[in-house]
Amino acid sequence: MESKGGKDGLIRDSFILFAASSLVNLSNFVFHSFASRMLGPDEYGVLVTLLAFIVIVAMPSQALQMTIVKKTSIFRAHDRPGSIEKLFRMTSVWFIVIGLGCFLAFAAVGILPGGLKNFFHIQDPALYYILGVISVLMLVLPVVRGILQGLQNFVGLGISLVIDAVTRLLALYVLVKALSGGVRGAISTTLAGGFVSYVVGFFLIAYIFRYKEDKEEVIKKSDLFSYALPVFFSMLGFAFLSYIDVFMVKHFFNSHDAGLYSATSMIGKAFLYFPSAIAMTLFPKVSEGHELNRGTKALLYKSLGLTAAISFAGIIFCYFFPRIIIGIMFGEKFYAIDGVVKLFGAAIFPLVLFNVAMNYALAVHRYAFIYFTFAAIIIYSALLWFFHNDFYQVISMLFGVTSVLFILTMFSLRGEGKMVQNAV
Repeated sequence: MESKGGKDGLIRDSFILFAASSLVNLSNFVFHSFASRMLGPDEYGVLVTLLAFIVIVAMPSQALQMTIVKKTSIFRAHDRPGSIEKLFRMTSVWFIVIGLGCFLAFAAVGILPGGLKNFFHIQDPALYYILGVISVLMLVLPVVRGILQGLQNFVGLGISLVIDAVTRLLALYVLVKALSGGVRGAISTTLAGGFVSYVVGFFLIAYIFRYKEDKEEVIKKSDLFSYALPVFFSMLGFAFLSYIDVFMVKHFFNSHDAGLYSATSMIGKAFLYFPSAIAMTLFPKVSEGHELNRGTKALLYKSLGLTAAISFAGIIFCYFFPRIIIGIMFGEKFYAIDGVVKLFGAAIFPLVLFNVAMNYALAVHRYAFIYFTFAAIIIYSALLWFFHNDFYQVISMLFGVTSVLFILTMFSLRGEGKMVQNAV
C-alpha cells in the first residue's frame, strides 16, 4: 500500500486523470463524429437516447463505484489490503445478481408493446436486449474501477478509461462501417469497450489477491448499501439533470430535430466534462481526509477553481468557433445548430460545478443536496413539459434551474470541514 503522508497531490493526480479524460473525450469526439455521419440525424438521435438510457441505468453502478471508493479509501487509510480483497469478492457477487435482474427488466421492455417504445419512438426490441446485456456489465465494471480509484491508483484508472474509449471506437468501425450494423452495432460498442476495460482493470488490481482475508473485518450488506443509497439517489439525480433535455426533445420534436439537439448536447458535454477528472480525484482524497479528521474544505475550493478555469476555456471555444466544432464532429448537415452550440457550454456550466460540490458532499456525508436535486428535476421537467418551443428555451431553463441548485448545495456545505494551510 502506498504512503498516505505528504501533501494532498490534488493537482498532480487531477492532471493524470485529466490527461486520461482528455484522451477519452477525444475518442468520444471521433466516435460521435463517425457515428453521426454513418447513421444520419434520425438514427443518431436514437443512438444518443439509448446512450442516455445507459447513463441512467448505470446509476446503481456509479453508486456502487463511489461506495467502493469510500470503503477502499478507509481500508487504505488503515492499511488493510485484505479487507479490500474481500470487498471485491463480495460486491462482485452481489451486483452480478442485480445485473441479471436489470437484464430481465430490459428484456421485458423489448417484448411488451407500448411503454418506453412509444414514448421515445424506438420500436426495435433487439436494442432493449442489448441494453440489458450492457446493464449487467455496467454493474460489474465499477467494482474494479472503484478499487483503483479508492487506492488512488489514478494511472491505472486512467488506463481503464482510455482502453474502454479506444475499444469502443474500434468496435464502431467493425460493427457499423464494416458489418453495417446500424444503431444495433453502434450501441453494442459500449459492451465491447466495457468488457475489455474490465479485463484490464482486473489485472491492475490482481495484486490484492496476495493478501489474506481479514477475518476480523465483517463487511455487511447493510453498511455498504446504507452509504450506496444516498450515492445512488445523488448520481441518479445528476444523470436525469444531464439528460432530461435529450429525453424531452426526443419525445416532443421530430426525429430530425431530435438528432440535431442530440448533437448539440454531445458537443456541450464533451467540452465541459473535461474537468470531471477533478471531481473523480477529489472524492477519495476528501474521503480519506474526512476519515482521518483532516481539513478538507480547501480541496473543495481548489477543485471548483480548477473546474471553472477548464470549463471557461471550453465555453469560449464553443462561443467563437461553433461551426469548426460542428464541422469536425458532425459535418455540414448539422450547421443549423451553430447558434445553440454557442450558448450550450454556458448553459451547462452550473451543472459541471454542481458535480464537484456533489462529490465533496458525498465524501463528507452531507446529503441535503439530494433533496435540492430532485426538486430541481421536478421543476425542470415541468418547465420542459409546458415550454419547449425551441432549443433556446430548453437550454435557458437548464441554466436557471442548475444555477439555483449549485448555490443551494454550496450553502448547505457552509461550515463543513476545516481549511488546511498546506494543501496544494
